[in-house]
Amino acid sequence: MWKTFQRNLITGLFFLLPAIATIYVLQLVFSIIDNFLGPFITDVLRVLRIVRIEEGTIYLLGIYTPFTERLVGVGFIITILLVAAVGASKRKGNNEEAFHRVDSFFRKIPVVNYIYSSVDQLINAFTQEKTSFQKVVMIEYPRKGVYTLGFLTGETKGEVKRIADKNCLNVFLPTTPNPTSGWLVVVPAEDVKVLQMSVEQGLKFIISGGVVVPPEKARLLKKDAVNNNTNDKSFKEMVVRVGKHRNNH
Repeated sequence: MWKTFQRNLITGLFFLLPAIATIYVLQLVFSIIDNFLGPFITDVLRVLRIVRIEEGTIYLLGIYTPFTERLVGVGFIITILLVAAVGASKRKGNNEEAFHRVDSFFRKIPVVNYIYSSVDQLINAFTQEKTSFQKVVMIEYPRKGVYTLGFLTGETKGEVKRIADKNCLNVFLPTTPNPTSGWLVVVPAEDVKVLQMSVEQGLKFIISGGVVVPPEKARLLKKDAVNNNTNDKSFKEMVVRVGKHRNNH
């Protein structure tokens, strides 16, 4: 009884942990941003006479609010709008020199440059690299019997194909846990095994060192097909039995 309860508790904890961690991080980020900018924005709105404080209560445009120290959420909203504005400017290609200066500034500070570069590489792994990687593949490397996951980047052409004198594929083999570094190998097409997992799933598998294992699509599809065929067969048998029963009567 106690062991069953322990198993149920652990299973439930593992199932709920990602959601709990996500909610905790969101709450933490909201609190940090809002506590940092909230009082400042509230003071600015007070100077502009948009809000007023009477007897420890904040009134927004003359309307009563339950807040006493700051307008909760206003700092977070302003931050979101500012980040969106920076993103819009970046996408349009405006102020590229300013963006370059900010990037160079963080990369020149000791210790900070390591954190900044690591986060930047991790973000690139989930954004830019996914567009250049076509499929997740597996090859025997560095020796027979040992397999390495990589990403198909294209078909080998030009001088490399001419010297190889066979159809080859360009495969990028990333390192763990930083998939932005790695090396390129040219592999004969018949030696490349294409996997069903998506590029994003492959990146998660590599970054986690094999801890995050994506589900096998082919097996799941096959299982669903078998279940559908079984259900169809059972339905047909039931129809036949009903027909026979009616004929007998």
